[in-house]
Amino acid sequence: MEQETRKLPQRSAGVELDIERHALWTGLICSVLGLAVGLMLFSGQQPALYGGLSIGSVAAVAGAVAAAGSSAWGYKYLLIRREPWLQGLSIWRWGLISFSLILVHAAIAVMGLSVFFHLMQRSFLGLRLDLFAGSALVAVAAGVSAYIAMEATARTTAQSLSVVLGGFMVAGIMLSMLLAENPVWWQTMFSTLGTFDSGVLSFWTFNTTLLVTGLVLATFSEFLLRDLVQLARAHARRAAARGQKLSRIFRPRPKMVRICLLVVAGGVMLAAVVPVNTLGDLHAAGVWAAAAALIVMLGGSMFLFPGFPMIFHLLSFAALGGMWLAMLLWLEWEYFNLTGFELAAVAILFGWISAFIRTTSAMLDVVQEKLASEELLAVQSSRAQS
Repeated sequence: MEQETRKLPQRSAGVELDIERHALWTGLICSVLGLAVGLMLFSGQQPALYGGLSIGSVAAVAGAVAAAGSSAWGYKYLLIRREPWLQGLSIWRWGLISFSLILVHAAIAVMGLSVFFHLMQRSFLGLRLDLFAGSALVAVAAGVSAYIAMEATARTTAQSLSVVLGGFMVAGIMLSMLLAENPVWWQTMFSTLGTFDSGVLSFWTFNTTLLVTGLVLATFSEFLLRDLVQLARAHARRAAARGQKLSRIFRPRPKMVRICLLVVAGGVMLAAVVPVNTLGDLHAAGVWAAAAALIVMLGGSMFLFPGFPMIFHLLSFAALGGMWLAMLLWLEWEYFNLTGFELAAVAILFGWISAFIRTTSAMLDVVQEKLASEELLAVQSSRAQS
């Protein structure tokens, strides 16, 4: 009965060991290749840490290629074994998930390594390394990127994707700010980083960050939908086991939650492909659509997620109230500008999403356990009566 409720992923000891073995081999191979690339490109030079043909730029490209290849391998040969339900998806949904995972891990490698070497260059101003030291750093960057991407992809869950998404957004926004040629961009709004007024590098970094974030959100909705559907089925079966009827109002609605997440993803991607200084109204429409979908989930917490702990619903209402307060501080009281409001809104919403994912996972485990006990008790009671 319990297996009918939830088809558990194949997380056997053999699969977990295979993931670790593949990750170590991939890291080693990419390290050797990265070392070879560094020795070829830095021959006869003393490369700087960042800028031009530097250790940072070569490490970022090598890390991205290593991460992309490892992620593709990890998805096709390891994640499918660990999460067999992925094989039942349509081709376009399967392809979207694989493309998103490959792209986000490659982008994280580029942005994370770029931020690291950029900060190191500022910290050690004027430092140049010899051929072997520079090549060794490239080798380490490629190897670590490959290892992390393999581990992260092969063990992808809704919880891990939320961590990946958060790390990627922080790295992308930080890099956009570091690369901005306009030092007072913050006096207007965050979207200024996505215009050519802040420089070409900032423009591409910021908009790429938003675009990949939207793709990852769409991928994230697939994994979260899986958990929510299982939770809704268990909720219905528990009611049947206890002889109760499901409420028409307070019942899990996984499809509505997925639609809201897809609207958020679409709004973010629209804001990425339409910079604010081109079609400002269309850019704003994407932002407001994403905000509206999130507000629906926050305000409808008790209707969409019945059975969740009361503290979670209080957190949802607190997040909604926090966004309203931030808007008042911006529009009515002029305590901070639009950039301040955007910072507050993003922090509140992604904090709530993280709590939502963890609560959903914990709720699913609890409901599964209670369902198994109640169905077993019902069977024993039936046998005793007969």
